[in-house]
Amino acid sequence: MAYDYSSESKLLELPNPYRLQNHLLWLCAVVLVLAGITGLWWARGAVQDQAWRLVIAPLLTGVAMLVAGLACAATAARRLRFFFGRGRPAPLAPEIPTGAVGGSASADRVKEMLRQGGITYPEPHGAVEGLLYHWAPTLITAPQEVQDLARRHVFNLAAIAATLVSFLVSWVLFGTGSTRPWIGFLYFAFGFFFLARPVLTQQRARLSAASLVGLVVTAIVGPVLVAWLAPQLPSTGGFSLNTQTFVMLGTALVACGLAMAAVLAQVDPSPQTRTSVEQGRLSMNAPPALLMDELDRLLQSEWTERIPNRRYARIDPLTPATSPSGSFAGELFEETQPLPVAGTKAPTFGAALGTPRHRFVLLLDLYGVVLVCVAVGIALHFVRGFDVQAGWRGNPLSLIGSAGILAFVAAFCFQSASRLWGRFNFESVLVWVEMAGNWQTSRVGTGNSFTSRLNTQNDVVRTEAMTLRVWRARIESVVFGKDAGRQVTAMFSTEREAKALAVHLAQFGQSQSVLVTPGSAEDHARFATLRAGEDLLGQPTAAQLAHEQHVATALTAMPAKHCTACGAGAASAEAKFCARCGTALPA
Repeated sequence: MAYDYSSESKLLELPNPYRLQNHLLWLCAVVLVLAGITGLWWARGAVQDQAWRLVIAPLLTGVAMLVAGLACAATAARRLRFFFGRGRPAPLAPEIPTGAVGGSASADRVKEMLRQGGITYPEPHGAVEGLLYHWAPTLITAPQEVQDLARRHVFNLAAIAATLVSFLVSWVLFGTGSTRPWIGFLYFAFGFFFLARPVLTQQRARLSAASLVGLVVTAIVGPVLVAWLAPQLPSTGGFSLNTQTFVMLGTALVACGLAMAAVLAQVDPSPQTRTSVEQGRLSMNAPPALLMDELDRLLQSEWTERIPNRRYARIDPLTPATSPSGSFAGELFEETQPLPVAGTKAPTFGAALGTPRHRFVLLLDLYGVVLVCVAVGIALHFVRGFDVQAGWRGNPLSLIGSAGILAFVAAFCFQSASRLWGRFNFESVLVWVEMAGNWQTSRVGTGNSFTSRLNTQNDVVRTEAMTLRVWRARIESVVFGKDAGRQVTAMFSTEREAKALAVHLAQFGQSQSVLVTPGSAEDHARFATLRAGEDLLGQPTAAQLAHEQHVATALTAMPAKHCTACGAGAASAEAKFCARCGTALPA
């Protein structure tokens, strides 16, 4: 990829979509770095006082916060400038190099979309997805990325909500002082491995119908089983994960809810899907390959911003010289350079809150900032009061555990919002031209074979009743991230342009000549030289002129008539009888 700069147009100079999130990441970076330095400063003081029991907690926590702060700063720094280079956004199908022929399965799918005049979406499956598409009917026509995120977040939201309700019922209604720590252990392990870890890594929670039944059974029967097993279980010594379980499930539930709202805000009304097609029958005295050459020239003249079209398929119509006739088929499928939809600009803070598409994305980022600040405060409070010799009194590790959970949920918020901030809408034009028919060869000559000095002969390939189809549509497409895959979201017909292209190709084919004539300036110059040479060779010499004059004088002096009997000349041209013998003279 290379950055494409043009002083003639700024259409590809896209605004930075991550500007608001970058500001929030810089804020988190400052908070984390300052907190990390504070922890390291406390560790330094403990080392100077040789209070080794107070060193380990501020040292490790300070390093962790310093690393997290530098990670936030590095992420924001990488996105300070947003470059959209040549070759972006991603093509709809693998491109065919110049001079090559062929296609691909992806190109066939896009062509079928043009042929059908519609966009195909996968059908939802499962009970949770059925409820989702019932609540949001237009989600079925949303971009595939939006649908995938919506299905993932709604499933995670339902799984976390079910687990949280089960935990509350088990802990509040049926739990006792001796069973609640073990209930917390059980739900924390279940929530972390089956819910939190997949959710925080941008995956779908591993929760099935059997797991849901298990949560209900655990909520009701679990406390009784734990109470029965409590005498055989080791003592927890006051250590509990109840707080971490509440924090993990509660904050993850809010984060998934905001992420779900942000995804649903990306859903637009049902798009338009129409294409234009022009079909005609064409006969011409030329091979069909000439039509492909003219189509190449015409499409190049319509390049957008002087950027070459993206060629997805090309099949040249072949007319081999070894056969006097046959059938052919050819096609050319190209897309113009996608350009951002008019009005694309990076929102400000106020504009983002006032725009439904960006409001919940910004709220998701703000929620992440709040979680980072709370996590930093809890971590500093833990560091300041932690003493390794104090043992487990007061369950001190619950603070740092809660801080770590808040930090991971904040990272999930920033990652989820980043995918939605990177949305770009583009518009371009798809052109697909098909040609198929039969051809035959014939020989055509010019000039008279006996009297003409210039004769030409030409072997002509005649195309008979070729079917010519022109498919054309203006499309809108979307990407989530400048290097991510692109999907068509809407198609609009271009009847006038499609008809103009079909008419132009038909007129070009019918205007081809079958005769070969020397029409270049060099041919005319050589003809003039040959004509001058023939004129020069045709002029008589001086001896030929004297002989011709003598013969003309003798012929003039001879009598006009002679007697057929005696051979005497007539006395005059008007005489009718010979003066010598009286024989009648010939008329």
